[in-house]
Amino acid sequence: MRTTFARINIDNLYNNYLNIRKIIGDKKLIGVVKANAYGHGLIEISRYLEEFGIDYLAVAFVNEGIELRNAGIKVPILVLVPENDATIEASVDYYLDYAIESYYVAKKISEYARSKGKVANIHFYVDTGMGRDGVLPERAFELVESCSRLPNINPIGIMSHFASSESDREYTSQQLNKFLQVLEQLKSAGFEFEIRHIANTGALFTSKESFLDAVRPGLALYGYIPDGVSSENKFKPVMEIFSKVISLRRISKGETVGYGRRFRAEFDTHIATVPIGYGDGLSRLISDTFFCLINGKRYKVVGGICMDEIMVDVGNDNVKIGDEVVILGKQGEEEIDGKELARCSNTIVYEVITSVSQRVPKIYVKNGT
Repeated sequence: MRTTFARINIDNLYNNYLNIRKIIGDKKLIGVVKANAYGHGLIEISRYLEEFGIDYLAVAFVNEGIELRNAGIKVPILVLVPENDATIEASVDYYLDYAIESYYVAKKISEYARSKGKVANIHFYVDTGMGRDGVLPERAFELVESCSRLPNINPIGIMSHFASSESDREYTSQQLNKFLQVLEQLKSAGFEFEIRHIANTGALFTSKESFLDAVRPGLALYGYIPDGVSSENKFKPVMEIFSKVISLRRISKGETVGYGRRFRAEFDTHIATVPIGYGDGLSRLISDTFFCLINGKRYKVVGGICMDEIMVDVGNDNVKIGDEVVILGKQGEEEIDGKELARCSNTIVYEVITSVSQRVPKIYVKNGT
């Protein structure tokens, strides 16, 4: 086991899951576990969510869905990003729902499902303003009508995606209205769906009218809600990252630390070395702004973030080799969360937590064990 590791708190995951359930009532919950469950571990997180009673899981790519099926996950799994003919066939083989935006993809699914004697679930993807995936609203009726004539396909769902539900309520409302108009047009022609979904994490707190049949949160499951929204429910970060001081050296005023002699001591001090770096997902962009916690106190990282290590200016404090270092999490009265790291590197918390690399071991803790 490495000195550096991530602790994944399953009790906090369950807390967040229950909070989402309280907000959405009897709607279905589609838990987004793409990108290695936002860095928390695809298979492990999905197993716990299945144990909690999640209705659906959503992944970006078919290979993620295959991993889950091979791990024994039984709940329905929705693939959000169609790629190519091979993944289309695999989606049928592994009983994965597929989001589609074209007749071509639906026809390929139909043909392959028919050849295997199976029926494949599809969700029609409508682009209401994200500008990334989906059929345009004015073409949605034509797509649904033509695909519904294909054999061995079950058009179980229809979906869209908000572009800025956490920050632009007017645009969110416009997107929702476009989606509802499409649904009404389809309903009047006899096309109805078991699962209509558009709400993401931001919409949980800003657009309850968008819940429809199901919601599709990602970030909230992992303990974060977007900036600009508030919640009466207490969401708790699921991931913490720890390491230890492995080396300690005294440097004199004027001496330098790090590649390019990036840090020059203004007075005699001590430098602690900690075995975590950008190879573990710690962005180099936070080299001059990042603090870690040692013995309940904040210390600045200096000399630039290396691939495998960071150097920390601990002054003349009583820091020792073997002392715990908190990169993400709480120690004493101090806490560093993903949003703080995101601000340091001028990015979003999504990127911070999904960047944690596979070489960082994960320990899953439930009921304190």
